[in-house]
Amino acid sequence: MAKMKKRKLCWKASESRQVVGYRLYWAEGGEVGYDSPFVALGNVTEVILPDDVNGFSHKGGPIEFGVAAVDELGNESDLTTFKASYQFNIPLAPEGMWIEPLNEFHTEGEEPDDEKHQDPITLFAKDGASKVENEASAAAAEAKDEDWSYSPAQLYGYPDGNRDV
Repeated sequence: MAKMKKRKLCWKASESRQVVGYRLYWAEGGEVGYDSPFVALGNVTEVILPDDVNGFSHKGGPIEFGVAAVDELGNESDLTTFKASYQFNIPLAPEGMWIEPLNEFHTEGEEPDDEKHQDPITLFAKDGASKVENEASAAAAEAKDEDWSYSPAQLYGYPDGNRDV
């Protein structure tokens, strides 16, 4: 269901003592008059559109409102009029919706906490290139054999070769 911004239409009360209520008239695209659609209101000086006015349906375009004071015999005052410079209609809904796959990924979750995760594994070059060591890689370096090979468990920070942690 669409939603439309509410508008408050206000006027000053008639100073006549015999007024028992008001009538709200409206006209789309022309001048409002006593032959325009209307709704009888109680003795109020404001209405919320469209909520307070049953039968008010506006199709768009300029609109003119008129308010008349009504006495106990049903007599009506002259109309006080107001031309609305805003729209009371809703825009058309967009059409055609689809999803397109992307070749990108979004990762959710917490950022790594240095205290919870081990340092990255350091690989050593056989030609003596510089190396960075952490506790796990230093232990793995001590356990290496002559051809500089490591077990997969050692490469992942388990110097004793045991992955069952």
